[in-house]
Amino acid sequence: MLKPVTNTLPVEPVARIKRFPRELLYLCAILIILVSLMAGYSLWVMTHSMSATNKALHILDRSEWQGEPPSGKYLHLKLPVSNVIIHHTATEGCDDEEVCIYRMQTIQAFHMKSLDWTDIGYNFLVGGDGQIYVGRGWHIQGQHVRGYGAISISIAFIGTFVNVEPPERQIEAAKRLMEEGVRLHKLHPDYHIYAHRQLSPTESPGQKLYELMKHWPRFTQDITSLRLLSNETLKFVTRPYWLAQPPTKPLASLKRPVKSVRFVSTNTDVCVTQAACVFQVRLLQSFHIEGAGFADINFNFVVAGDKNIYEARGWDHSCQSSKDQTDIDELVIAFIGPPSDNKSLALDLIKQGIKLGHISKEHLLIDDTEA
Repeated sequence: MLKPVTNTLPVEPVARIKRFPRELLYLCAILIILVSLMAGYSLWVMTHSMSATNKALHILDRSEWQGEPPSGKYLHLKLPVSNVIIHHTATEGCDDEEVCIYRMQTIQAFHMKSLDWTDIGYNFLVGGDGQIYVGRGWHIQGQHVRGYGAISISIAFIGTFVNVEPPERQIEAAKRLMEEGVRLHKLHPDYHIYAHRQLSPTESPGQKLYELMKHWPRFTQDITSLRLLSNETLKFVTRPYWLAQPPTKPLASLKRPVKSVRFVSTNTDVCVTQAACVFQVRLLQSFHIEGAGFADINFNFVVAGDKNIYEARGWDHSCQSSKDQTDIDELVIAFIGPPSDNKSLALDLIKQGIKLGHISKEHLLIDDTEA
């Protein structure tokens, strides 16, 4: 009798399950908990820091105060900048956002329409509400002080601070803005602070604010290094500061670089103080407009006995012929008092004009004062 054949299959070995030590599992769990706690703490710190920063320094950009676009091309700053120039706007102040926005719009309109600037002249403005209002910002050259826009950031306090001090929150906002500039690498860590009046014949930023500024750690009394840095050896008195009337009609643009510069005498008495020279320049403008029928004072610049150069039609606008009032393509520099006393200033002005590209290096100098 045959025995049944039994197929014996090989037995599959049972895989051994490796067991992690219980201590290692506990350690992994603890690490996961620690990482989660650290991530949560970091997120809390970031949120808290951002909240504190926003509370300490509230900045309104141009869109928030409804700024107009610039009318021309900007020139860019080379960052970081080492100088800050403090101004006041010589307007009424503002204590809340709505009024400060209105002031911003008014200042921009004045700068663009009355001064013929491409935009509001300041980089930043500080409201009495303790907020910062962006003008040209960190990257764009300002038009706040002639000759210094390329090497400085301008911060203007909204208001007039000749007889009153700015509120504490306005001062603190300006200081925090400068600290923020250093943090963002827009300002050099060793930056210097100057007052507008140190660089131009003006009240700005007002006597009361100026007295406070003298106690700021970075305030710099000596302006010699700044003048050398700017190559600005001439002192200009711009139209707003001698209270110029606006032209009676739009002025023609001067074709630059000009190829002809003319020296003329005003045939007026010499002036040696700024007050007297301002009076003389205003008389000249009134005579040219009302007596001679010109659209404006009919010089580009006036060199006076107080050693200041008064902006008349400036670099941008041509003068008119005394014969038929047609526009002429030459730069006219006039002298109050004896021309021989101040011709060196006029020659320095020509050098600056060549450097800035307003006057051709091959220009013709016509000196009518020696005729």
